[in-house]
Amino acid sequence: MLIKRIAIFLPLFLFFVYFPTLAIETTGTFRIINDNKETIVSKEVSFQEGETLYEVTKRTFDVEESKGNIISINGINSIPKKNIHWAAFVNGEFVEVGLDEVTLYANDHVVWALKNYDNEEILK
Repeated sequence: MLIKRIAIFLPLFLFFVYFPTLAIETTGTFRIINDNKETIVSKEVSFQEGETLYEVTKRTFDVEESKGNIISINGINSIPKKNIHWAAFVNGEFVEVGLDEVTLYANDHVVWALKNYDNEEILK
């Protein structure tokens, strides 16, 4: 009897010990805001919980990069001469670390906004 219990529960125990982070399909909302503060895109996005902001953004939108910086999302370009660049916010918080360091979770709200780094308080 004891051997049967061990034979049943040991594989289950090992499964949860060795695979504790099972990928869970979930959703969040993404908004793209231009430099006139107009929402260009607003949509629900599916992703695996634990994916990074970088991975999900690249997969969901047409993104152009230069030297590790996002310069265009869905054809909307940053304007370096006016110091207007893309800024990311997750659940209202300005992303101050690398996009590949930000992990997304269920129901996260992501905003990509063009911000003037000279004339605006970037954290808003």
